[in-house]
Amino acid sequence: MKTDIYNRHITSVQQYAAGAWPQWASVKHSGFKSTMMTKQKLLAALTLGLLLSLPGLAQAQYLFTPIDVPGALSTGANANSTKDIAGQFDDADGNTHGFILSKGSFSTIDIPGALFTVINGINAPGRFTGTYADASGTPHAFVWSKGVFTTLYPPGSIRSQGGFINAQGQAVGAYRDASQKRHGFIWKDGVFTTFNVPGDHTPLGTVPLGTNDVGEVVGSYVDAIGVRHGFLRSSDGVFTTLDAPGADGLTVAEGINNAGTIVGVFFDSSGTSHGFVLSKGVYTTIDVSDSVGTQINSINAKGEIVGNYEDSDGNNHGFLGTPDR
Repeated sequence: MKTDIYNRHITSVQQYAAGAWPQWASVKHSGFKSTMMTKQKLLAALTLGLLLSLPGLAQAQYLFTPIDVPGALSTGANANSTKDIAGQFDDADGNTHGFILSKGSFSTIDIPGALFTVINGINAPGRFTGTYADASGTPHAFVWSKGVFTTLYPPGSIRSQGGFINAQGQAVGAYRDASQKRHGFIWKDGVFTTFNVPGDHTPLGTVPLGTNDVGEVVGSYVDAIGVRHGFLRSSDGVFTTLDAPGADGLTVAEGINNAGTIVGVFFDSSGTSHGFVLSKGVYTTIDVSDSVGTQINSINAKGEIVGNYEDSDGNNHGFLGTPDR
């Protein structure tokens, strides 16, 4: 089921995603727990240091700090700007809420009437995006700006998920149409641009997850034989396929900053998940020390990364990785 983790941020909404969003509904998007977490459960005990698990790749150093919402059963860090970090957590009853971490304080975010709320993107002005489930369990992408929530309804969609939002107010995400085909979208000021990576699989399709202020978009798509690749869509619509060295059938590009550095996750032949950073054509494998699975979801203008890891006891944590310069 590695190819079925497209929802990237909904770590605990497997009940809504399993049938509806073969995640990368990342989970985080839909089944992070049920698909991604089951394979790797991404998130784990902190330390400073970073292991390079594949030979011949560049090495990087980060100082890791765990992110755990007080009292939460699990926490996922999905997005970061230069000011804030955002994601989702499961409370003691297993309910999923969004959160924003700003200046050391956590704020819980719940869309009124939603069965779950997940935040997948946040920009420097403080606008954020994500996914929520309505009373029927149908997931919808949303944008929050200046205290107002807006549900995004891509033309022809029957359900959707929200990815990142840039400083220009462009939000990316994915949706399914009535035939169950997945498509990517870019939204700004009520206008949608939809797209698919050429030759993507029906119905698994294309899932945008991250974007930067230049308008470049990253995400994942499934090809005709069922392999999931990362992709980069340039601001003028040119696609580049991304496959991390050592990946066994699954690479997902999760985030991109204005310098063009891309972060994401891949699975090796043993089914273990690893984070990666792609900068100037060089992949660096990132594993939080002592974790059994690592996923990187976002990178900001300072080069700080956030993501999830699973510790040896099966507990899921978010993390902040600060470059050790």
